[in-house]
Amino acid sequence: MESPSLLLCKGLLLTASLLTCWTSPAMARRSTKEIQVSAAKGARVLLSVPVESFLSFNWYKGREEHSDFMIAHYEKTQEVKLGNNSSGREEIYLDGSMMIKNVTQEDAGIYTLEIFGTHDRYEITHFHLQVYKIVTQPYMLLNNTVVRKRRHVSVFTCVTPDTGIEFNWFFNYKPLNLTERTTLSPEKHKLIINPTWRVDGGIYQCGVSNAFSSRRSNPLLFAMVYG
Repeated sequence: MESPSLLLCKGLLLTASLLTCWTSPAMARRSTKEIQVSAAKGARVLLSVPVESFLSFNWYKGREEHSDFMIAHYEKTQEVKLGNNSSGREEIYLDGSMMIKNVTQEDAGIYTLEIFGTHDRYEITHFHLQVYKIVTQPYMLLNNTVVRKRRHVSVFTCVTPDTGIEFNWFFNYKPLNLTERTTLSPEKHKLIINPTWRVDGGIYQCGVSNAFSSRRSNPLLFAMVYG
């Protein structure tokens, strides 16, 4: 027997097999969640919330629940149907979760899971996906020059292809203490020791980091040699 509630049909731009009718969300018991998710570039990320029971669910790219942005649709007794916004790297599971494989920077953004449950339950979950790039290992270049009165100036340069990162410097595997002689360039990618003394000999490393990862260069053994 048809429910006395107002019935709406969504997904009119999809094929007939994707059309589905449900009780109006305005008349259902609606709940909304916001979830932050982080993933490294190239990894897999699982977007999931506990679901006790449901009649159907939809995944969308973006915040709007509209067929133009649909990734996938599923209702019980039927197969998962992919929408026009599927990249082909999503795996949709029958518990309502979605796995995105080989995540790229273009995958960052909002994903919406729309669940139609039993007893007029209507649940919306917005996943805010942030994709981080794992930094590459930097390497160092050393320029050791002699200025007037045989004063030595040593410049260590930390080389990396990454952008939007922070630089750190290490001496004998410990954070480097800056002094009047030991300074950094404004971008912090260069270490200048002016003048350089024998006590500055030791093992130097530079490190790069972002909010998700960090790496150090290989150790460089430095020693002052006077001619």
